[in-house]
Amino acid sequence: MVEPQESTGRRVHRSDFDTWGEYYAHYQRELALRFLIPFLNDNGVELGGAAVLDVGCGDGGATAAFAERSDRCVGIDVGDFDWRSAPNLEFRKADILDPEVASSLAGSFDLVLLRDVIEHIWDKTTLMQHVLGSMRGRARLFVTFPPYFSAFGGHQQAELRGSRLRYVPYVHWHPGLRHIARTRMTIGGFERLAARSGLRIAARTLYLLRPSFELRYGLPAIRFGAPWLIGAREILCTGAYYLLGRTDERA
Repeated sequence: MVEPQESTGRRVHRSDFDTWGEYYAHYQRELALRFLIPFLNDNGVELGGAAVLDVGCGDGGATAAFAERSDRCVGIDVGDFDWRSAPNLEFRKADILDPEVASSLAGSFDLVLLRDVIEHIWDKTTLMQHVLGSMRGRARLFVTFPPYFSAFGGHQQAELRGSRLRYVPYVHWHPGLRHIARTRMTIGGFERLAARSGLRIAARTLYLLRPSFELRYGLPAIRFGAPWLIGAREILCTGAYYLLGRTDERA
């Protein structure tokens, strides 16, 4: 394991980096250090000695942060990125929906990450089957996503870069801008998917202002205190964090 690095504790500014890739990798690292890893620690997930799989790892910043605190970390993504491996950090260009890829990962991991990935995947049933197949023993699955009907649930901040429309809440509801409408993820939809997949919710946090807004825009992360308000949470919550385990785990 390489020496763990600590968070800078500062807002992440695009202007501080030469390329978008460098900026986004740093943002991912800060997100992992300041929010993702603390969430897991608070909910009893020990990273020391664990094998971690980061599905849809992107530029790999969060993957690297997890590798510094775990025994082994593998990041996979369908895209091309300038990844830098380390002794216990491996990156693969691969599609989790591919049966051969799923077979190569089977039964190998104590923690699987799906960070803002599930809302982009068209075949969520196969995704969950393959993710479950990669988990061993009392492994945990950590899923984050922006609920589709929330203010920025269409990822318009990234998808509309260069346009002022990216700052407009709910703009993705417009028929001409629903770029992830077909693969969208809602809170209720995710909880039903988890139950169908044989997963139980071990921990859940819904955010009025999701942690990424604190890093990018200086807005403090604010939790949503009424998750039982089923309709309101879909529109008001900009982020959802879920920690899941197998339903039949105790058996």
